[in-house]
Amino acid sequence: MNSSSIPQAFQTALGHYQAGRVPQAVAIFQQILQAEPSHPDALHFLGVISLQGGNLAGAIELIGKAIHVKPNSLMHYNLGLALRAQGKLDDAAASYRKAIALQPGYAEAHFNLGNVLQKQGKLEDAVASYRKALALKPDWVDAHNNLGSALQEQGKLDAAIASYRRAIALKPGFANAHNNLGIALQKQGKPEDAAASYHRAISLKPDYADAHKNLGSVFQDQGQMDKAMECYRKAISLDPKNESVAHLISALAAKTTERAPSQYVEKLFDGYANTFDTHLVQGLSYKMPSELLTLLKRAADLPAGEWDVLDLGCGTGLAGSEISPHARQLVGVDLSSNMLERAQARNVYHRLVHADLLPMMRGETPSSYDLVIAADVFVYLGRLDEIVSEAGRLLRAGGYFMFSVEALDALPGGAEEESGYRLNPSGRYAHSASYLEKLAAANGFCPLSMISTPVRMEKGTPIPAWAAVWQKTD
Repeated sequence: MNSSSIPQAFQTALGHYQAGRVPQAVAIFQQILQAEPSHPDALHFLGVISLQGGNLAGAIELIGKAIHVKPNSLMHYNLGLALRAQGKLDDAAASYRKAIALQPGYAEAHFNLGNVLQKQGKLEDAVASYRKALALKPDWVDAHNNLGSALQEQGKLDAAIASYRRAIALKPGFANAHNNLGIALQKQGKPEDAAASYHRAISLKPDYADAHKNLGSVFQDQGQMDKAMECYRKAISLDPKNESVAHLISALAAKTTERAPSQYVEKLFDGYANTFDTHLVQGLSYKMPSELLTLLKRAADLPAGEWDVLDLGCGTGLAGSEISPHARQLVGVDLSSNMLERAQARNVYHRLVHADLLPMMRGETPSSYDLVIAADVFVYLGRLDEIVSEAGRLLRAGGYFMFSVEALDALPGGAEEESGYRLNPSGRYAHSASYLEKLAAANGFCPLSMISTPVRMEKGTPIPAWAAVWQKTD
């Protein structure tokens, strides 16, 4: 192939690609590159084909080479798609911004930038990007739906509902928007309206597992446990690998498992992160971190900035903020990346780890901490033997372990649980005082203080908990 024939060859390859004849297109694009190795359009389209085939590294390399030769907005946009698929969100956002800089009216780039920003928890910026996309394409159904989701994460339920309703008005058969509308209405305290939206989503898409699960949660909130279980069983039949639904079924069936699935906990708190502090502290009267610190102060003279502290399930950093004046090093670990971003914003942690608790703890150096905290974390773990053992391994002699659990002893039949813990219909675990005492004795801890206190309010009822401070004795 000589240089004069390359333009015609490219058009032929492009025609094959657009007609779905990908192998023929690839063969000609490769021939073009043999004749002209830096041909930007051939590099770009081979990169796009690699992206569509799941070869992300190849796509990034090829499109990157095309951009180096002769960049345009479409190249930057497609590079953004590949980077996002590879989980490189900062780089993807940068690529979308470059596409927009070259073509300010590029609605798809604004929309996908919004998707990345929402994934990163940068909700104000995500909302702004979705609005820019909609200013360019006012009837873009997906943009209205995603804008609703970002607004909902911000706790702006009225605005979110308006966005979902706009998406539905444009596309009445959009099952995902009906499901999302149901979630917002349920959060707004309108269970009947939420159920109607879930039913509509299911009528449009009978195999919509998430809508069946959400409908079940409405029934559960209303105390209709048989109907809730029916919905959860339907959801798990449609999505057998959904560990979150399996956990809810176990909870309603009074089948105590050893722990909540990581998938369940991560998804729960990723979706809860942006409204967590306000809802928990103001809505549910949550004050466990300060109560634990008060207990600790009664048991020990707290130094100023001298302790190495590990905050298990640190969440948004409520407990970390309480203890930070006394910490030389404050380390937090949590399953939810969105919660960790909120914790990072507090600027009190020296290290934050996105991981499950036990694997993270096993990777830490023995006798490296003076205090281990677990505030309202063990409600998602039933069996605590390994966690307590690891806490003992990580603490220096004389170090402290402070934690809270829901109190099994305060529940009907709680004292009869042989295991010492129970999975409740709420999906959370409660633990008995006798089980905790056995764990302390088995792991070299001296219980210094344990009090009964409400951990939060639930439907106007206080949920009883144990707040404890133990000391490592050997």
